[in-house]
Amino acid sequence: MKPIKALVGALLCQLLAACSDAPEHRKAPAGDTALPPITGELESARSVMVAPPAISRMWRYSIQQLVAENTHVEEGDVVVAFEDKPVRERLIEKKAELEQARSELANTMLKEEQVAADDRLAVEEKRAEYEKARRRAEILDHSMSRNERQKAAIDFEIASNDLQLARELEELHQRTRKLNISLAERKVEQLEAETAALQVEVDKLQVRAPIAGLVQYLPNWQGEKPSEGETVRFGQPVLQISDLSQMQVRAQADEVDKPHLFVGAEVDVTIDSAEARTMRGTIIELGSVVRDRARGDRRRVIDLLIGLEAGVEAGLKPGVTASIDVMAVRAEPVAVSAGGGQ
Repeated sequence: MKPIKALVGALLCQLLAACSDAPEHRKAPAGDTALPPITGELESARSVMVAPPAISRMWRYSIQQLVAENTHVEEGDVVVAFEDKPVRERLIEKKAELEQARSELANTMLKEEQVAADDRLAVEEKRAEYEKARRRAEILDHSMSRNERQKAAIDFEIASNDLQLARELEELHQRTRKLNISLAERKVEQLEAETAALQVEVDKLQVRAPIAGLVQYLPNWQGEKPSEGETVRFGQPVLQISDLSQMQVRAQADEVDKPHLFVGAEVDVTIDSAEARTMRGTIIELGSVVRDRARGDRRRVIDLLIGLEAGVEAGLKPGVTASIDVMAVRAEPVAVSAGGGQ
């Protein structure tokens, strides 16, 4: 009996040693798995939202003209025109101020030219008086009496002072002339800049398409789409222009499907339409954070973005729902120990 127990003990020891020395290995990949269809929505990879432009002293905008929805526009086409009456009235007033400032500048320049001419004439007159008084004061013979010589000296001094004052007055007028003309020019330049800015704002109220694409109206927070005659607030998007040559699908997958999804995985996208078109796509983005599906919906989902194969964009439109089938996916390999099964 003892030899049998010893033999069994030796076999158990050898089995335990073999299990403890076995190297780690990976589970074989799981078989191909078909996930439940994922619901997504078509969108353009290149789209632009159009909203009222930033206009000074304007917060509410009345839609005067609106391009029809679901029409294709080219870059530069007018897609929405807002009422420009308040800005245009300010522009008319500013243009009137500009014309008045230009007239004042012209009058200032004429006035300063006249003052400069009068100053030159006054200096010449004082110079002539100075020369006359100087020649009279330089007479040294005895043909003049003492009082006459003293009077000539006084007249010469007065003429010298008058000439000096005339020259200083001319210099003063030159400096003030430059200042007055500069102030008038600055006023004209400022009004020209303000007029140009108002003209730009008038032009901005004619909103043009920044890209070519399909026009779709954007509803407000009440779900109402814009229309001509309606008033919108600054910053409220009115419409969206989508480039239909670059379409993609944005979707949300359940958290439990995350291990089976990866960037580069091929999928089949079926468009929910009467034709039920099916096309091939590839996962190009996969969210790194799991979140709630929506406010009040606690289901955990992960975002993914699917790019479509080239040449299939014809007939596709943003906002259309699509069904995504992720086929032939494999679970991620899991490293385990042969001994513990942990």
